[in-house]
Amino acid sequence: MSTDKISNLIDSIDFFKTLDNDLLTDMFKHASMHSFYEGQILFFEDDDIEKVYYLIDGSIKFYKVDRFDNEVFLYKLFGPKLIFDLSKFGNTSIIKCFANAEFDEDSTVLAIDNAWFEKNYLANERLMHNVMKESFSMIAQLQCIINRDVVFDGTAKVAHFLATDLSTYNRLKKHEIAYMLHIQPETLSRIVKKLARNEIITTDKNCVSINNLNKLKEIYE
Repeated sequence: MSTDKISNLIDSIDFFKTLDNDLLTDMFKHASMHSFYEGQILFFEDDDIEKVYYLIDGSIKFYKVDRFDNEVFLYKLFGPKLIFDLSKFGNTSIIKCFANAEFDEDSTVLAIDNAWFEKNYLANERLMHNVMKESFSMIAQLQCIINRDVVFDGTAKVAHFLATDLSTYNRLKKHEIAYMLHIQPETLSRIVKKLARNEIITTDKNCVSINNLNKLKEIYE
């Protein structure tokens, strides 16, 4: 894909549009745009790669496989987002992947040579700022993962999801939500009905609206 086409695709993304033109032009020389279909794998756990990936649009799930070959969901990213599921990020030209990454829908990804990224993100204040901003967002997401898998029971998981990411809840299918929360679809349905019965939320054609946010937060705080 030509640099002009790449530039047009990322022109509206905050991460890139705040960078100066010279840096972007140089980055385009070391980057390529790729289209992926739902179900395709970006990388497997422990793969060695030489790219830093930015999810332009679409969504991608990250998971591990336990010793019984069960898929263990970690988290999901929606574009536009820098993909941080990498160990030794920016420390070497070879990156070892932390988990499996599979596209949940048709998506577009910008692949940037890690050697270029390592050289420039510490040397360029604006690029470093943008990377740090996205990394803080990732840390917050990891904190949610810890709460979800270690601290919260099923009701707290659902309440937290509704309170913090209602738009995603209403966009996804219920079996997808149950998978993300590590609960059964029947359990999700039962919890949602209970929250609606207590008038904390309202459900209308599988779309949820929140009546009492404070009561919802009390469930998991």
